[in-house]
Amino acid sequence: MLERIIAPGSYLRGPAVIEKAGQALARLGARACLAGGHRALAAAAPALQKALSSAGVEPAGQVWYGGECCPENIARVATTVKETGADFLIGVGGGKALDTAKGAAWQAGVPLVTVPTIAATCAAFTSIAIIYDREGHFLAISHEAANPSLVLVDSRIIAAAPGRYLAAGMGDTIAKYIELRATSTAAARHLALEGALGLARLCYDSILSAGPGARAAVDDRAVTPDLEKVIDAVILISGLVSGLGGDDGRTAGAHGVYEGLTASPLTRSYCHGELVAFGNLVQLVLEGRERGEIRGVADFNRRVGLPVTLEGVGLSPEDGPSLDLVSRAAAESPDMANMPFPVTATMIREALLAADRLGRETA
Repeated sequence: MLERIIAPGSYLRGPAVIEKAGQALARLGARACLAGGHRALAAAAPALQKALSSAGVEPAGQVWYGGECCPENIARVATTVKETGADFLIGVGGGKALDTAKGAAWQAGVPLVTVPTIAATCAAFTSIAIIYDREGHFLAISHEAANPSLVLVDSRIIAAAPGRYLAAGMGDTIAKYIELRATSTAAARHLALEGALGLARLCYDSILSAGPGARAAVDDRAVTPDLEKVIDAVILISGLVSGLGGDDGRTAGAHGVYEGLTASPLTRSYCHGELVAFGNLVQLVLEGRERGEIRGVADFNRRVGLPVTLEGVGLSPEDGPSLDLVSRAAAESPDMANMPFPVTATMIREALLAADRLGRETA
């Protein structure tokens, strides 16, 4: 049965959209606390200050999210929100900053506004938080996270961010279709799940077609139709897929591989979506998908700057201990358990090496 469909109250996207959001912000209260990364807050603060001022909303405080979405940082930000007497929280930044803000708003019991400064995940739209320890090792997927009341996506800010982050968002979003196609085979079909699968395929096709142009636009710091199509696919449509799919619209092998990869300190410098992008290839190998399909995804990864080999995620096919560590962690991850067939650490290790070989062949 479908247990829940959750989506933000409002989604606004476009150039300079933050500056025009004063009225929407005023409906949430008279005092706002900002939380995010240092660079993200610096990028969005001028527009937010203008919007808050126009609405007569007082900035009650500003806090760095802590650099990692861990229980300690969530609790610290929640305490700041309470101590400042803020009526609502504005989370600013990338996925970990926004997940921290979602967890903090849930703990503080206040409404949340998300302002993504990169389009690297659908974190701005969803009501879950990916929890790590202080060192960045995956711990859990938490539903103790606020559902955003308002999502503000300024496409000029996204265009000014490094292209690597947009590419990561594309890798993460492509996984929506690859994973949902697998998990939906074992779920009782309902209309919302069918809708989620259709939207996931729309994301997949849109990103494969518009992705290279969007990456070029960000490299030129330009807002183009291709870029705005990809932004909506990564944040809006991808978020809707998660909401419509409910508890049946689960992540699976690609994110399971991601979770396994985070067990190795060698992968710490890579974005979530970069690791998921390699996980897409590994899941396709695990499923025994046609070689042409796997090559097509690998070719796309290469065009937009996503990894296609183990070296691309900081590992080596000759590093047996690291591969064993990653394979065991991936096999034990909650997402890998959502695959429609049992997956062992041995299967994952073989698939990691097979995906690596294919990536090297197509280089």
